[in-house]
Amino acid sequence: AGLLSGRSSSSSSSAMAIPSDGTQCEVCGSSFTMLRRRIVCSSCDRYLCAACIGSPVAAMVGVNCFCATTCPRCRDQGVQNGEFDRLRSELDGGVHVTVSFAKKAALFGAGSGARKIPAWLTMHTEEGELRWASLEQRGGRPVEEGSFSVIEILSARNMGVIIELVLKDQPSATVLEFGTSMECDSWGRYINLALDVLTPDSERASLETARASHRLREVEERRLRNEERKKQLSENLGMRYTAEAMMNEASAQGVDEAMAWHILLLKCA
Repeated sequence: AGLLSGRSSSSSSSAMAIPSDGTQCEVCGSSFTMLRRRIVCSSCDRYLCAACIGSPVAAMVGVNCFCATTCPRCRDQGVQNGEFDRLRSELDGGVHVTVSFAKKAALFGAGSGARKIPAWLTMHTEEGELRWASLEQRGGRPVEEGSFSVIEILSARNMGVIIELVLKDQPSATVLEFGTSMECDSWGRYINLALDVLTPDSERASLETARASHRLREVEERRLRNEERKKQLSENLGMRYTAEAMMNEASAQGVDEAMAWHILLLKCA
């Protein structure tokens, strides 16, 4: 189970349609019989058949057997929790990063680039937050500080020595720049595990929907950019072929190259 909750439930719409009254397997929907016996996962308390709880023998012959009482989903989450705890002990002290925020547009759209803040980054697992505090201090306190809740992070993309955090209701990504690629890799894995382990069950469904919507928007944006590049390439090639044809025509008429270029520029003006 997740560290912030006692029961893990990232169920799909099809799983939600299956009753949880113990008459059917909550994974495959098969009805329980004398041969297909009901087993309760000791971690998430779901009713499952032997095949869905992870028995290879039951999967082949379709009958109950002495098998694991923890379902594959909970076992996988247990592995994730173990890796998260290991990374947490390694990275508990935090790390120096440069946090970059997109500048807000000023009057008449002026202002560009990003506001960069050298900061110390830490993960607070009890609150499920990634916190930063500026290295610049005043009166013994950071001049600036802030946090990102795991339920606000739609994606954490490792870009080599930087991690792009895409947050809910934020049009531009927040960038975390690390000193080395090794630090970036470790914290990238740590943050992505935190998204799985620390997200409360009550927020999973809505967060997964928001992340899926974000991925669809990214795909559509890439498609539009590719279409625009193709259009520009086609236009550039068309202009090139037109210029070459006009130059050849001028050359055939005995016009020197300098004059031909002059004529071409006049026609294109």
